[in-house]
Amino acid sequence: MMAKLSKKERDALGASIQQENEMLKRVVKVARNASIALAISLLLVFWGFTGMKDAFLPDISDGVRNVVKWIALITAVLSFIMLVFALVARHNGRKHVLKNIDRYQGKA
Repeated sequence: MMAKLSKKERDALGASIQQENEMLKRVVKVARNASIALAISLLLVFWGFTGMKDAFLPDISDGVRNVVKWIALITAVLSFIMLVFALVARHNGRKHVLKNIDRYQGKA
């Protein structure tokens, strides 16, 4: 069993929990932005590799289409990697915050 925390340690732990909670909120925003970037880049990859003609942009040359599809593919891969890292960071950070909350409440 763990010894009780002093007032100073308890206040420091509370501040740490609050700071980690703010960082977790930022990680969630990064994950959301990465998923949006992934969706948009996958749509551009699909558009570029299928070669479909649309009424919105009818006069796109094949050279421009090739550049767009490869840039979108690289962006999709990077966005996917960023999304995976953000989700893992959120999972691990959340476990750590919950463990610190238990320590703060004297349960652990």
